[in-house]
Amino acid sequence: MKKGLFLLLLAFAFTACTSDSSGSRLEQEKMAQVLADIHIDEAIVQNMQTGNSDTALVLYHELSKKTLKKHGVDSTQVAESISSYVKDPAALVKLYTRVNKIIEERRTKASAKKP
Repeated sequence: MKKGLFLLLLAFAFTACTSDSSGSRLEQEKMAQVLADIHIDEAIVQNMQTGNSDTALVLYHELSKKTLKKHGVDSTQVAESISSYVKDPAALVKLYTRVNKIIEERRTKASAKKP
Protein backbone atom coordinates (compact mmCIF):
# COMPACT_ATOMS: atom_id res chain seq x y z
CA MET A 1 0.00 0.00 0.00
CA LYS A 2 2.90 2.38 0.71
CA LYS A 3 4.24 1.84 -2.80
CA GLY A 4 0.81 2.59 -4.26
CA LEU A 5 0.47 5.71 -2.12
CA PHE A 6 3.89 6.91 -3.20
CA LEU A 7 3.07 6.35 -6.87
CA LEU A 8 -0.31 8.04 -6.47
CA LEU A 9 1.23 11.08 -4.83
CA LEU A 10 4.06 11.22 -7.34
CA ALA A 11 1.65 11.12 -10.27
CA PHE A 12 -0.47 13.85 -8.81
CA ALA A 13 2.55 15.94 -7.86
CA PHE A 14 3.38 16.29 -11.53
CA THR A 15 -0.06 17.64 -12.28
CA ALA A 16 0.20 19.98 -9.29
CA CYS A 17 2.86 21.93 -11.12
CA THR A 18 0.58 22.72 -14.04
CA SER A 19 -2.57 24.18 -12.55
CA ASP A 20 -4.05 25.72 -9.45
CA SER A 21 -7.19 23.83 -8.57
CA SER A 22 -7.54 24.65 -4.87
CA GLY A 23 -10.93 26.22 -5.53
CA SER A 24 -12.30 23.06 -7.13
CA ARG A 25 -10.81 20.42 -4.85
CA LEU A 26 -13.07 17.96 -3.10
CA GLU A 27 -13.72 18.82 0.52
CA GLN A 28 -11.56 16.96 2.99
CA GLU A 29 -14.04 14.37 4.29
CA LYS A 30 -15.24 13.35 0.83
CA MET A 31 -11.66 13.18 -0.44
CA ALA A 32 -10.62 11.12 2.59
CA GLN A 33 -13.45 8.65 1.98
CA VAL A 34 -12.48 8.32 -1.69
CA LEU A 35 -8.80 7.85 -0.90
CA ALA A 36 -9.53 5.32 1.84
CA ASP A 37 -11.51 3.26 -0.66
CA ILE A 38 -8.78 3.62 -3.30
CA HIS A 39 -6.13 2.41 -0.87
CA ILE A 40 -8.33 -0.49 0.19
CA ASP A 41 -8.76 -1.36 -3.50
CA GLU A 42 -4.96 -1.33 -3.85
CA ALA A 43 -4.60 -3.64 -0.86
CA ILE A 44 -7.20 -6.05 -2.22
CA VAL A 45 -5.38 -6.34 -5.55
CA GLN A 46 -2.01 -6.61 -3.83
CA ASN A 47 -3.27 -9.44 -1.60
CA MET A 48 -4.64 -11.35 -4.60
CA GLN A 49 -1.09 -12.19 -5.68
CA THR A 50 -2.09 -12.54 -9.31
CA GLY A 51 1.51 -13.07 -10.38
CA ASN A 52 0.93 -10.85 -13.38
CA SER A 53 1.21 -7.09 -13.15
CA ASP A 54 -1.07 -6.61 -16.17
CA THR A 55 -3.83 -8.62 -14.50
CA ALA A 56 -3.35 -6.71 -11.26
CA LEU A 57 -3.58 -3.40 -13.12
CA VAL A 58 -6.81 -4.42 -14.87
CA LEU A 59 -8.32 -5.56 -11.56
CA TYR A 60 -7.26 -2.33 -9.87
CA HIS A 61 -8.78 -0.19 -12.63
CA GLU A 62 -12.07 -2.06 -12.38
CA LEU A 63 -12.18 -1.62 -8.61
CA SER A 64 -11.25 2.05 -8.82
CA LYS A 65 -13.97 2.71 -11.43
CA LYS A 66 -16.52 1.26 -9.01
CA THR A 67 -15.08 3.32 -6.16
CA LEU A 68 -15.25 6.56 -8.12
CA LYS A 69 -18.81 5.80 -9.22
CA LYS A 70 -19.79 4.98 -5.63
CA HIS A 71 -18.60 8.42 -4.52
CA GLY A 72 -19.99 10.27 -7.53
CA VAL A 73 -16.62 11.61 -8.67
CA ASP A 74 -14.39 11.07 -11.66
CA SER A 75 -10.66 10.54 -11.95
CA THR A 76 -10.12 14.14 -13.08
CA GLN A 77 -11.76 15.52 -9.94
CA VAL A 78 -9.65 13.24 -7.77
CA ALA A 79 -6.44 14.13 -9.64
CA GLU A 80 -7.13 17.87 -9.43
CA SER A 81 -8.00 17.56 -5.75
CA ILE A 82 -4.83 15.63 -4.95
CA SER A 83 -2.85 18.23 -6.88
CA SER A 84 -4.36 20.92 -4.72
CA TYR A 85 -3.69 19.04 -1.49
CA VAL A 86 -0.07 18.37 -2.52
CA LYS A 87 0.46 22.12 -2.82
CA ASP A 88 -0.74 22.56 0.77
CA PRO A 89 1.34 20.20 2.94
CA ALA A 90 -0.59 20.93 6.14
CA ALA A 91 -3.88 20.10 4.40
CA LEU A 92 -2.32 16.95 2.91
CA VAL A 93 -1.16 15.75 6.31
CA LYS A 94 -4.61 16.45 7.76
CA LEU A 95 -6.23 14.64 4.84
CA TYR A 96 -4.08 11.53 5.22
CA THR A 97 -4.52 11.53 8.98
CA ARG A 98 -8.24 11.22 8.28
CA VAL A 99 -7.67 8.58 5.57
CA ASN A 100 -5.67 6.47 8.03
CA LYS A 101 -8.36 6.87 10.68
CA ILE A 102 -11.10 5.77 8.24
CA ILE A 103 -9.10 2.70 7.22
CA GLU A 104 -8.45 1.79 10.85
CA GLU A 105 -12.15 2.24 11.73
CA ARG A 106 -13.13 -0.05 8.86
CA ARG A 107 -10.54 -2.62 9.90
CA THR A 108 -11.82 -2.58 13.48
CA LYS A 109 -15.43 -2.87 12.32
CA ALA A 110 -14.59 -5.79 10.01
CA SER A 111 -12.69 -7.55 12.81
CA ALA A 112 -15.64 -7.16 15.15
CA LYS A 113 -17.93 -8.87 12.62
CA LYS A 114 -15.75 -11.96 12.38
CA PRO A 115 -16.94 -14.86 14.58
